[in-house]
Amino acid sequence: MEIDIKCMECGKGTRKFELGGLFYLEDKPSETVVVKNTIICPKCRKDISDGRCIVKTYDFMMSLITANLCRSCGDVPKHLRGAIFLQKKDYNLIKDSCKSRLNIAVRFNK
Repeated sequence: MEIDIKCMECGKGTRKFELGGLFYLEDKPSETVVVKNTIICPKCRKDISDGRCIVKTYDFMMSLITANLCRSCGDVPKHLRGAIFLQKKDYNLIKDSCKSRLNIAVRFNK
């Protein structure tokens, strides 16, 4: 899934960053999102996997909603692939094997 991110280490933003596969609970997506792979800042090359990566709430939620609507129609665009909602029992099995957590904010501070 592609989304704009901001690195909390260097303070720089990156547009259309490919997160890869991410998983979340359907009823609490912003609180439960986990990313399968590690997240490396493309600007400073540091590992920002442990919540040192910020995504905008509005953009993130709109991407999830759009991905779910497209999934119900059967055709998910390439930039929205990888966002998968899970039931609680499946989420508990997968979350420990995921390497990254996202920090979700209303907006990027300057």
